[in-house]
Amino acid sequence: MADPRKQLVQKYKIDNRHANFGETIRKITINGFRGIDGLDIEMNYPILAISGLNGAGKSTIGQICLSGYRKPVKAGNGYKRYYVRDFFPASAADPNPFTSDASVLFHYETNDRDSPQELTVRRTKKEWSGYKRQPHRKCFYIGFTVYIPKVERKDLSIYKGSSFALTKRRDIPDDIKIKVGRILGQQYDELHFQGIRHGKNEAELGIASRYGASYSENNMGFGEGRTFYMVDLLERSPDRSLFVIEEPETSLHEHAEYELAKYLLDVCNRKHHQIIFTTHSDRMLRAMPSESRLMLYRGFDGVSSFEGLSSTRARAMLSLGEQKELIVFVEDDFAALLLTEMIRRIDKQTLNAINIEPVGDTKAVRNAVKLMEQIGKKSLAVRDADTGPSVSEKLYSFPGTMPPEKEVYQNSTVKHRIHEEFGVEVDNTLALRDVNDHHRFTRCLAHEASANYDYFRAMAINFYLDDIGEAAFRDLVGVIKGEA
Repeated sequence: MADPRKQLVQKYKIDNRHANFGETIRKITINGFRGIDGLDIEMNYPILAISGLNGAGKSTIGQICLSGYRKPVKAGNGYKRYYVRDFFPASAADPNPFTSDASVLFHYETNDRDSPQELTVRRTKKEWSGYKRQPHRKCFYIGFTVYIPKVERKDLSIYKGSSFALTKRRDIPDDIKIKVGRILGQQYDELHFQGIRHGKNEAELGIASRYGASYSENNMGFGEGRTFYMVDLLERSPDRSLFVIEEPETSLHEHAEYELAKYLLDVCNRKHHQIIFTTHSDRMLRAMPSESRLMLYRGFDGVSSFEGLSSTRARAMLSLGEQKELIVFVEDDFAALLLTEMIRRIDKQTLNAINIEPVGDTKAVRNAVKLMEQIGKKSLAVRDADTGPSVSEKLYSFPGTMPPEKEVYQNSTVKHRIHEEFGVEVDNTLALRDVNDHHRFTRCLAHEASANYDYFRAMAINFYLDDIGEAAFRDLVGVIKGEA
């Protein structure tokens, strides 16, 4: 099955974006909202997963985007568009949620990739201007009140439970039933919505059937009910809609969080929605490609954004920075182990003074160093050799010319020693298994060798270091030792 993450990368390339996603938001610049000033947010992927410590400004980004579109002509009577005032109410308790000259500059995609539509919504006296030229698009906000268990809000299905009448039933297609079940780890016989009425009051009640028993949402848990509502809304809404979702992982178990992230990628790929969601879930963030992840950090100078990072990584970096003198960022776990073994061979005591932290791709590595510089913590990074160094930015490089996995497994001595030790022909095995992604080399080869993944990886790295010798990485270790 094709990976929707990679398919979305192709569909969202700047030359293909408008044809696939319409007048989607390319970029916003925010000035004067809840302490956010001069913040540029670029939408480099159709899903934007925003993380950050509490109070960083995650919800503000999504809410501003919701106010970026006019109501479609055929939206229906029940649909109402969002305005800035819906999310930033001023009152005696909150007199200044925005400054007197607050503004948002929107950049929308057009059929000319070099000429996006630019439009500014700004505060003028007591009102906001700039709405009339906005594109038309349906926007949906899945906050924490989109699904409140009916037993908590005591709606008519509860307080009139003995006397309401059943009205029209709305069936849920089997493929959507399967998607909900896959997220929650359940096998449903049936899902549907049942209309109910008492006097002039009408409502809709979710009904599930499994193992031969039927129950309404009045007897569902919050996570199950919210997922049911969320998936139903994403599926029946018009293609190319905008969705802003607040912490979709709420009340879900760990596997469900990961499956929900996979579902969001899938529905975005099928229906070409633009999705913005806030999250504290490392599992959801790990399911997203680096292009999708954005971390916000609020400091004394305002709010800054860092692409490719997650709030989980940020919290880890902040705590590690208090324990050790220096944080060294690398792209992935393989690079972390390679660097660890290099340092161990030259001066193993240095390992006691540093933390080596894998954070993602080359962009995430650069942004991690920038974040540490902003908060005054010592750091540097060692990037893959195919990216190269930028010493002025404290970005160094591994030996060679290729990513670490390729440097290791394409080394002739490593190939020979793996064959001797494990009876595995590296080139033949990778070719037969059609493995071209270097991140999968170790898993493929370790499986062929019937060896533990971590043990195999460590053996291959040490074969490699034996071959290239300490002179190849002595200077790199010296830089790290000098900073620590």
